[in-house]
Amino acid sequence: MTIKSSGFIILQLPLTSDNKAFIYQTFGITQYIFYDERFPTSTLKNDEFDKFDKKYYDQIREKCLKIKNAEVSFTIDEFIFLSKTIDFVSKCFIGEPKEKLQNIFNEDFKGEYDFNLMKDWYLLMSSKFFKEFRASCKNKEIRDRISKELEWDINIW
Repeated sequence: MTIKSSGFIILQLPLTSDNKAFIYQTFGITQYIFYDERFPTSTLKNDEFDKFDKKYYDQIREKCLKIKNAEVSFTIDEFIFLSKTIDFVSKCFIGEPKEKLQNIFNEDFKGEYDFNLMKDWYLLMSSKFFKEFRASCKNKEIRDRISKELEWDINIW
């Protein structure tokens, strides 16, 4: 059996305040890192355009931001893309990227927000997002495809 990855809904993200904040923070930070010239990624997406599909990114971003008013559903491919975006943001909160992000964030927002509180909340929410998906996905073929695409390399299914 082959699963059509562009038409099969595997996740419905409910309209909750946590999900809204999580999605908005995911794409807010991604936009910040992609378009603020103080980050090397602002030129990387242009220099390596063949590896970054801006049109698809914008399409998924716009779909995700609809969570402001309604539940959002994802196909396999959309879930994989969203997961990679969440993973990217999570990695920006860890290690060396964290220092640069924190410095720029503190410079731009001068005490309006607690960076460490935001970071801790985001990492908690991203862990919860993946744990809940893993716990709810019962289809082995889908789990294997996602595990391979996301390089999870752990067998917790």
